[in-house]
Amino acid sequence: MSAYFEIDRENDKRIDCFILEQNQCEPHFHSNLELIYQLEGETEATINGATRILRTGDLSIAGSYDVHRYVTPERARAILLITPVSLVPSFASMSKGKSFAANFLSDGPAGRQIREAAEMLLLENARPDPLVSKGYAYAILGILCRELTLIPQTKTGTPDLAREILVYLEQHYLENLNIERLARAFGYNKDYLSRFFNAYLGYGFNRYLNLLRSRHAARLIEQTDQPLTVIAFQSGFSNYRTFNRAFSAVYGVTPSGYKSGHALPDKPQGGEEMDNKS
Repeated sequence: MSAYFEIDRENDKRIDCFILEQNQCEPHFHSNLELIYQLEGETEATINGATRILRTGDLSIAGSYDVHRYVTPERARAILLITPVSLVPSFASMSKGKSFAANFLSDGPAGRQIREAAEMLLLENARPDPLVSKGYAYAILGILCRELTLIPQTKTGTPDLAREILVYLEQHYLENLNIERLARAFGYNKDYLSRFFNAYLGYGFNRYLNLLRSRHAARLIEQTDQPLTVIAFQSGFSNYRTFNRAFSAVYGVTPSGYKSGHALPDKPQGGEEMDNKS
């Protein structure tokens, strides 16, 4: 749910295709190819800083290590296809040092061909056959290469900088971190880096940092029975009030409410002494 290097997705080495009823995903990246085909409603897709509203029949394709995020303002349905590049070696070889000339494809005959292949992959979920799944994945990638074309990657540094920032934050978010320290680490003016962060990732540095820290706190709440005040400091927050506000903004519930819904077995939940303190 937060913008980060999606290690769980990275470790899942299988072609995965399923229906999304509501697509809300903060900026992240991984080595896999990620395709969204819009079935109903609208999804706001942002890939490497470029934003497009996907309507019925439109699709997006995020290549390896492209930073991407999705927002669905209202109810929508889409097909999500995740393809590890290692499972399509012919495409991996052909696309080495290249990327798609565009990350979006409008509704049309090519898109409908991709939808048909993706729907067959959905059926394969019930009786998975790796060879058949690879065949449909290759068919989809072949259509994308024909329609969007592969071109040599341009080294503007912007996607690389975004990836480096996300990795750095994933490694240091529990520390005393702010935009000034981030700017020093990358050798940029803090005002420039703040503008870059907003323009490229879609929101501000502090919100993203709170997302990472709240995600860490949620794991501690689920896996331990530590007091919430302790969890707040272990998650990088300087005080409980900031933790309570940030966590509530991310999860739509206070930390104590989240804890009540994730009580550990055989450990009755007593009142959290500091829950209501500011």
